Amino acid sequence: MKKKLVIILSLVVTFCFTGMAWGAAPVDVPADHWAYQAVKKLAADGIIDGYDNGRFNGDKTLTRYEFAVIIAKAIGREDKANAEEKALIEKLEKEYKKEIEGLGIRVRALEDKASAIQISGAVRARDDQQADAQTFDDRHINFDLKITYNINGDWVVKTETELQRQFDLPGAYLSSGKNAYNVPSAKPLATYDGFSHGMTEQLYITGPAIGAIFKVGKQDYNPVCGLSVDSRVMGVAATYGSGVKATVISGNTDDDYRLNGLDVAWAVNKDTNVKAGYQKIDECGTAIIHYGSVGFDTKVAENFLVTVAAAKSDKDSNNKAYLAAVQYKVADPVVVGSSDIFASYKKIPANAVYFSSDYDSEDRILDVDFKGARIGFDYVPMKNTKFTAWYMDGKDASTSTTNIKVYRGQMEFYF
Repeated sequence: MKKKLVIILSLVVTFCFTGMAWGAAPVDVPADHWAYQAVKKLAADGIIDGYDNGRFNGDKTLTRYEFAVIIAKAIGREDKANAEEKALIEKLEKEYKKEIEGLGIRVRALEDKASAIQISGAVRARDDQQADAQTFDDRHINFDLKITYNINGDWVVKTETELQRQFDLPGAYLSSGKNAYNVPSAKPLATYDGFSHGMTEQLYITGPAIGAIFKVGKQDYNPVCGLSVDSRVMGVAATYGSGVKATVISGNTDDDYRLNGLDVAWAVNKDTNVKAGYQKIDECGTAIIHYGSVGFDTKVAENFLVTVAAAKSDKDSNNKAYLAAVQYKVADPVVVGSSDIFASYKKIPANAVYFSSDYDSEDRILDVDFKGARIGFDYVPMKNTKFTAWYMDGKDASTSTTNIKVYRGQMEFYF
């Protein structure tokens, strides 16, 4: 371990003299990135001396390579860290692994090149119960596998695949839970094999070109809290900018609808972000629907995050959606004992939002056509785990005649 630290620190010194001649423009880390808070805490605790002549300025936009220098310093003093600080260093090291190893790759002429394939994911056990009804009951175990293949240091291929089975319907070929979609009536539930062996949630290639970050392939798309559009799109997305980021996207949804969108995200400062989005969806020539949304999130105190958003479509009625949420602290799976509590109020009529009812996640079916409150908490009982419990209470957003009361207990294991 000591040899590793000596090597890394030597590479940091070399890096400081050689600069950042990496061939491609380094990617900026925005001031609202979680790593800023982690580094500021390590600096305040004296684990690192900081950056820029011993001073870390949390409002300054740094590149990922500059962050690698800071993290390498933290690794070199890990023996002075407590359990929480070591967990933060480990999380930072994992996030910036490529850049840290890039320092060594540069000096040692590729003799210690890291593997091009990275595997991560989670296993989830969930139990949803609806009071006085069976509509939203859902008991399942889910395996979410993510694989990243690094092509050349800039461009990578990313995949995400989910496997899922219901505890009460183990023989049914379901991958997204019976809350998540309506099985086509032409095929019985137990014999429908459209989801057999799991489902490819995402499969895309991403990297920088002509001043933008591109994604090409099947990708998640949920701008502005996913309030108006929350789906997957097979197509092309390009993101431009740093402090103010603009993303344009064009492709087909899982319903084979044509989607074109423009989203803007502005990091006002390290605590506040403002977002806006517009989407046009062509429903196979039967209708063209326009969706718009705006929102912001901000820290109103050290550990309080407030999120507010609104959305509207141009459908004839019940076409406006609202969201207000507050969260206290953050449950970090690598920090044992960390926790958070959250509460929200939502009104999301079906006409205000687009998502594929046959394919999208369970939580969307619980959100759409719902108005009411949700309150809950997260807790980390062991490293790389998280327990979640919440209760939602409200009515349908269209007629306000159907009571919707759902309890959730969920355990996740990350790898």
